[in-house]
Amino acid sequence: MSKKNHPILIILASAFLLIFTFLSIFFHNYTNQYAIKEAEKLVQNLLLTHRAIHKYVNTVSRPELFRLKDEGLLYEDYFSPKTMSFTYMARGIKHFLNEERKKAGLTEIYFKLATNNPRNEINRADKQEAQLLKLMNDGVIEDFRKIVRDAEGKSFLYIAIPTKPITKSCLKCHGDPSNAPKEMVALYPESSGYYEREGDIRALISIRTPLEQHMEDGVRISTTFMIILFSALLLIYMLIWYFIQRINQQQQLIVEQNLELEHMATHDVLTGLPNRRHFKEYAENKITQGQRSHKKVAFLYIDLDGFKAINDEISHQAGDMVLITIANRFQTFIRKNEMIARIGGDEFCMVIYGHKGTSELEKTAKRLISECTKSITADGMEFKVGMSIGISIYPDDGETYDELMSMADEAMYKVKNNIKGTYKFVK
Repeated sequence: MSKKNHPILIILASAFLLIFTFLSIFFHNYTNQYAIKEAEKLVQNLLLTHRAIHKYVNTVSRPELFRLKDEGLLYEDYFSPKTMSFTYMARGIKHFLNEERKKAGLTEIYFKLATNNPRNEINRADKQEAQLLKLMNDGVIEDFRKIVRDAEGKSFLYIAIPTKPITKSCLKCHGDPSNAPKEMVALYPESSGYYEREGDIRALISIRTPLEQHMEDGVRISTTFMIILFSALLLIYMLIWYFIQRINQQQQLIVEQNLELEHMATHDVLTGLPNRRHFKEYAENKITQGQRSHKKVAFLYIDLDGFKAINDEISHQAGDMVLITIANRFQTFIRKNEMIARIGGDEFCMVIYGHKGTSELEKTAKRLISECTKSITADGMEFKVGMSIGISIYPDDGETYDELMSMADEAMYKVKNNIKGTYKFVK
């Protein structure tokens, strides 16, 4: 993986992590809202059931009992909370409902019809309910909702809503006890549930429904979604990483191919040494540096002695092995600000920038001749070649590349025509 793509992948990973974190928070809140909404649906169902019971008592049960009284089938002062008290019947039905929920493995639902003036003390409003009733009668609030926790730390949705205000018909049982059925008065003392006023909110319905089951459902849904989301983001990230990796590989391949093409264009295929074109560019650059820094540049024009006989009389393969071996030996001489190139069949040239004088050049030439002309074994045969070197120096012998190469070449041929295997300066 290319280092230049690391910031991109880091930014991408950070962005995905930010998205995942944001959605995690969002779905955590959504889970809570889901639990509350599901609990509210259950409360709404209970309230609708409560209203249905109330309506049934008021429109079916009581009228039927009053009809029986009017027809003399029931005596006038008959009263039983089991058949005529909406509160009694609603509480009983909710009790049976909780029994069924318990059998089904569900948490019980708290239900209470709370009032400050109850007939049954079980309906007595506690301190909070009494305060809520006052606020409802004062018109400050219409209902009350709050998330509460019990002693075990379980969450519940607590809702309190008012019953309908007292009407004139309600006062028959909740007004002056002298107007109420005698059996009701006998069952409930005069201090219980009487002397209410028309228009007042007598009681509130208090419901506390558990959130745990809904929370678990929400968490399960949210967790499933987050796993899917994380997997999707990870898959997208891995695909992006994979394609970046492929692009990097392709780019690296192109770079390597370009480097290979550039190397082929600037180096000799057989020996691996720089070719004439590359050598000329390098040498001209060193001449320019020499002009600026007033330093000298030396050209050593090298020609192998006895190579033609090996190449023509033995084999080209043997000749190639000799050239490769000589080139490898040349490589051991290369230092900073120096280059050796193959510029012809058995011709080489060395440029040295910033040498310290002719004595240093003489040492280099002698070492080249000594080290690079040692016997060579190729195709099971042993060969020995010589080396003639012509040396020109910038700016003493010329100021351009062509002039210096021509002068070094001329000095090299003088060596070959006189005493091969040695070197000669132009001057």
